[in-house]
Order: sequence, then C-alpha cells, then structure tokens
Amino acid sequence: MAASMAVDSSSDPPGSGGLWATKSKNDQAKKIEILKELHQLEIKEQNLDKEKATHVYSKRSDFRKEFLALEEMDQKKVTERKTEKVRLQQQLNKIRNMVAKFHRELKDVRPTPEFVEKLKVIMEDIEQNINQFKESQREKFDDLLKDERIVSQELTALEKRFETWNQIQPLEIDPPRSARPKPPTSARDVLKDLPPEVAALEKFLQQTGGIKGGWDEYDHQTFMKFRNRHKGKATFLREAIASLPTKTDTEVIDHEKWYQEYLDLNEIKKVAIQRWREKKEDEKEGLLTQAERNQQKKEEEQQRKEEEKRRLMEREKGERFSKLNAWKVQKELEKAREDELRLKEHLQKAKQKEKEEQRKAEAKAQLEEYQRQKEDEEEMKRLEEDARLEMEEEEKRQMVQRNAARIKEKNKKIITEKKAKRNEKFMEEIEKEKRLQKMRGKVVQAPRDPSRLYQPTEGTEARKRDTASSGGQVYHLQHRAVPTWRQGVH
Repeated sequence: MAASMAVDSSSDPPGSGGLWATKSKNDQAKKIEILKELHQLEIKEQNLDKEKATHVYSKRSDFRKEFLALEEMDQKKVTERKTEKVRLQQQLNKIRNMVAKFHRELKDVRPTPEFVEKLKVIMEDIEQNINQFKESQREKFDDLLKDERIVSQELTALEKRFETWNQIQPLEIDPPRSARPKPPTSARDVLKDLPPEVAALEKFLQQTGGIKGGWDEYDHQTFMKFRNRHKGKATFLREAIASLPTKTDTEVIDHEKWYQEYLDLNEIKKVAIQRWREKKEDEKEGLLTQAERNQQKKEEEQQRKEEEKRRLMEREKGERFSKLNAWKVQKELEKAREDELRLKEHLQKAKQKEKEEQRKAEAKAQLEEYQRQKEDEEEMKRLEEDARLEMEEEEKRQMVQRNAARIKEKNKKIITEKKAKRNEKFMEEIEKEKRLQKMRGKVVQAPRDPSRLYQPTEGTEARKRDTASSGGQVYHLQHRAVPTWRQGVH
C-alpha cells in the first residue's frame, strides 16, 4: 500500500491512472461515511455523559455511595481512552513521516541498484508498520467485541430479573400489625423464582410490614438511634422505651427481636448474593472460554485470509516494482536527453556571451580613445586660454602704469568733492536747527476750551445767513445717529 501511495504521489506509470482514480473516489466516499458516523457517535457519547452526570453521578442523588465505585471506574476508563488516543496519534504520525520521507526520496530518482534497494527497504518498513498497526487495532476491537457480548448477556439477565421483580405487587407502607395483609398469591408465585435466601428475606419483610417492621419513620429512627448509640447492647431498651411514649415495653422488645431476625436474614441474603456472583463469574469464565475458542477459530480463518492477501500483495508488489523500474529507466533516459539539450543550450549561450563581451570590449576601447582625444583637446584649449588671460593681464598692468598719474589726479579731485559735499551738508543741518529754534520760540500756549467743539463754524454761520436772506423752503436732512459718548450733551 505504501509503495502504491509513493508511486501515485509522483507522476503515475502508464496504464494505472483510471484504476487509481476509481479507487481514490471509493476510498474518499468511505472516508466521508466513516467520519459522519464518528461524528454521530461523539454526539451520542456527549449526551450519555451529560445524563450520567445529571442522574447517576449527581452529588444530590440518594445512591451516591453505591455509584461512587462506578464513577471511579468510569474516570479510569476515560483516562485510558485519552492515553490510547495519544498513542494512536503518535503511531499515525510515525507512519505519515515515513511516507513523507519516501516521497522526498522519489523526487530525486537515480536508476541504480542501491537506490532501488533503498526504496524497497523504506517501502517494506512502511508496510510492516501499517500491518502492525492494523493487527494491534484488530486485536483491540476483538477484545471490545468480546466484552460487549458479555455485557450484553449480563444486561439481558438483569432485565429478566427486573421483569420478575416488577410482577410483585407493591406493598402498603407501615400498616398496623392487626391489619397486616397476607402476601398475594401472585407474589408467592414470583418468590419461587428467586434464590431461597432472597425469597426468605422478601417474605419476612412482606409479613412484618417492610424494612421498618410496621413502625413509622420517626419511631424507627428513634429506636435505631439508641440502638446504635449502645452498639446493640440490651441496655438501650430502657432509654428507647422512655423515648417512645406511643410504644409499650412489649412492642419495643418485639421490635428488637424483629430487627435481630432482619439482620440475620439480610446477612444470609448477602452471602447468597456473593455465591450468586461467584456463579455468574464462573458462567462468565465459561462464556469467555467459549468466546476465546470461537475467536481462535476466527483468528485462524483470518490468518489464512491474511496469508492469501499477503501472497497476493507480494505478487502485486513485484509487478509494481517491475513497472516502477521500467518507468524509472524511461524517466532517466528522458532526463539524459533533457540534460544533453540543456548542455547544448548552455554552450550556445556561452558563445553568444563571449561574442557580446568581445563587442563590449571593443566598444569600450573606442570610447576610451575618444575620451583621451577629447581630454587632449580640452587641455590644449585650457593652455591657450591661460596664455590669452596672461597676455590680457600683462596689457592691463602696462595700461595701469601708463594711466597711473592721471588716475591719481582724478582720485584726488573726487576726494576733494566729497569733502566739500560733507561740509555743505553739515552747514545745512546747522541752519535747519537754528530755524527750528526760532519757530519753537514763536509757539503760543493756548488754554483748553471744550465748548468750542459745540460752537458753529464760520461756514455754518454763513449758510444760515444765506438761508434766511433767500426765504426759500428749508429741508430737514436726516442726520447720522448720535454716538453714545455725545448722547445727552447740549
């Protein structure tokens, strides 16, 4: 199986594509169905766990002590399941890593006997691990089926027993001794199907008024409190008689005798139940032995089928190996042809690259020659420019020497004119300051008269005179709004 997986993970050999595609589709459909079934089983398991936690393992349950051992066993089994799950995951990861390694080896195929032998060893290891995993899982499933059959048989027996108990009519609770009814005929018939010890206890309880001997809850609990305090010694009767005013001395003593007989019958019942359990264990051992024989026969048949399957797989594996080798040789030849073509292309590219480099070298040499010539020309131009500038400087020096006296006279004249302008400007400043002093002396200091602001001006007086002399109509013009600082001022 690992070999087929590895071959199909690369390119398929000729003639196996259609078969593998059909097989892959069938496997995929089976995988989807199995995953759906597992999901449904997980949901059922979660619901059962919730029901157990609510009804069986609840701390408020009246049967908490009886189910405590069952809860501990359940927790132990849960831990074992988790451990088994981790171990299975590790085994599957190991097989997956081996298959991945085989895939990596197939990416670099070499047609050598050593490589083929290496692939063969890897495939055999993968196949051996898968077969071991399948065998271990098959053994565990067989054990689980065996336990399931045994549990199913025990449950069937218990259901029959419960049906027998359900046929017994319910008893009246705490009837008076004088009106205590006899057990019905159907109940007597049912008690015949029970073990004698259990039937004796059930008959005793029916005849004496139940597990409290015909007393009510309070009286019986009071009686048991004093009896337990004195650890069953006769000295407790005096305190019990004093604490039970509704009961006579004879009734208390009779109740003690009844309780003694109840304890004896209950102890006999426990011993009978223990014997019944031992008998069931013997029957269980017999069933296990028979199941083991049947299982051994099935295993022998399974081994025979496995051997036939193994021979068939060996034959198929040989055929696959021959096809694989032929396919690998074909692939190697194709690879050799491709390598030869790549080598030719590489040589051709190398020649083209060499020609391109030679062309670039020639172009580079031409460019360097051009740059050298250009640098020589620029150097000649620079030397000529330096000579020209030097000649111009020399001419300027000679001209300056010739015009030195004239320039000196001109500079002297300019300096004299500048000094005269500065003196003239200084005298103007003095005259200006004198005029300002005279004007400051003529300034008159007039007193402040705010009423002058409200007096009419000469122009206003003239307009009034003109208006009075003309006699024409006087029009009132709307004035601007009076500012706040002038409001109320006349």
